[in-house]
Amino acid sequence: MRTVLVVCVMLVAVAHGRATPPTSAHVRVTQRDLMPLCLNGKPIAEGVRSWDLSPGPVTLALSMRTSARPGQARADAGIAAISVTVEAGHRYEVEVRADPMAFSTRAWRRREWTPVVRDRTTDRVVSSEPAWAETSCG
Repeated sequence: MRTVLVVCVMLVAVAHGRATPPTSAHVRVTQRDLMPLCLNGKPIAEGVRSWDLSPGPVTLALSMRTSARPGQARADAGIAAISVTVEAGHRYEVEVRADPMAFSTRAWRRREWTPVVRDRTTDRVVSSEPAWAETSCG
């Protein structure tokens, strides 16, 4: 019995010694109408909504898919750029802050919605205030 215990302790020690620390941060866009346009100044392929990124500063340009309900005026959602410094081993989610009515009408108006990055590992908003741009990757 003692031999089995010693072997188990050795296996755990070996496995623990081989464990490598995480080298990337996982970032994911969670709000369905939020459209990622550019990551660090480079266009993002349509439909891509998550990335594993190296630690360091990151800039995301985003817009909102405006599909206004009947009776609602179509709106210009604009383009917002936010910055965040990601840390290895952390999970991040890109969310939207807006007037509750915008979620129900789906008429997203420039400067009336705000993208934020939440670090789910620490449960804190860690992104900058958005900078409103005329072009997505410029």
